Amino acid sequence: MYPTLIETPFGGVHAWGVLVMLAFLGAFGVLYRRAPTVGIDPDRLVPLMMVLTGSALLGARLLHFVFAEPAVLLDNPLAFFSPGQGGWAFYGGLIGGAAGALLYARRAGLPPWKLADTVAPTVMLGLAIGRLGCFFAGCCHGAVCPLPAGPALLRLPYGDILAVDGFPWVALRFLPGAGVGALRGEVLYPTQLLEVAFGLLWFGLLSLAWARFRRFDGQILAMMLVLYAASRAWVETFRGDTLRGLHAIPGLGMSLSTSQIVALAMVLTAAGIAAWRGRAGRAPEQPFVAPEGDDAEG
Repeated sequence: MYPTLIETPFGGVHAWGVLVMLAFLGAFGVLYRRAPTVGIDPDRLVPLMMVLTGSALLGARLLHFVFAEPAVLLDNPLAFFSPGQGGWAFYGGLIGGAAGALLYARRAGLPPWKLADTVAPTVMLGLAIGRLGCFFAGCCHGAVCPLPAGPALLRLPYGDILAVDGFPWVALRFLPGAGVGALRGEVLYPTQLLEVAFGLLWFGLLSLAWARFRRFDGQILAMMLVLYAASRAWVETFRGDTLRGLHAIPGLGMSLSTSQIVALAMVLTAAGIAAWRGRAGRAPEQPFVAPEGDDAEG
C-alpha cells in the first residue's frame, strides 16, 4: 500500500520498520507507566526493554525460517541476517520475547508473574501497531474476497481500500509495487486490518481486566494467550499469503497453518497457567513510589 515513507540519499525509510519500532515504543511506554502500580520500579525495566526487543526479533525471525522457509536457511545461513530475505513471525516474537523477559526477570529479581500480567496487554497494543506496518508493506495479506467490490474508500500509492457488499465490509486491492506477488489487482480480505482491530480490542479488554479483575498472578497473561490465539486462528482462515506454512493433519482431512497450530499450543499453555496459578491468588502488592529529593541522595 505504502511500503516506503520517505526516500533519502541513503535509501528508503520503510513503513514496516517505522511502525514496528513504534509498536515497541508504544508497548514499552504503557508498561513503564503501569509497572509502579504492581510495585515494580520502572527504571529497572529499561534493560528489560532492550532484552525483550532483541529476543522478540530473534524469535520472530527464527520461527519464520524454521516453518516457512527452512530450505532458504539451510542453503544460506547468512539469509537469517539479510533484511531483504525472509520475514518475521509474530508468534516467534511472542515466544522469544517471553523467554528473554523471563530470564531477565529472574536475574533482576523482578516478580515474573506480575511482570507478565503487566506486559500482556501491551503486547496486543504492539500487535495492532505492528500489523499496520504489514498493511503498508503488503505482507500478511488475505485471500481473494469473492464479494462484489464497491468504490474505493481510500487510495494509497500502491493500493486501495474498497467497500464490499458483506463481511468484512472492506477489502484491499494491491497495485503494482506492493508486495503481494500474483495477487496484485485482486480484491483481498483485509487480514492485517482485522488483526489491528483485534489487537486494539484485546488491549482495551486486558487493560480493564488488569486494572479491576485480577484474581491471581498470571491471569492476564493466560487471558491474552486465549484471546489472541482464538482471533488469530480465525483470521488465518482468510489469509492468502503462502509463506506462512500449511501442514496436513493426518486423519482429519484438513490442513492448519503454522499459526493455527501454535494457537492451539497457546490455549493449552493458558489452561496450564490457570490450573497452576489459579489457587495461588495474588501476591501482596505495594505501589512503587520513587524517592524524592534528599531521600534519593542520602
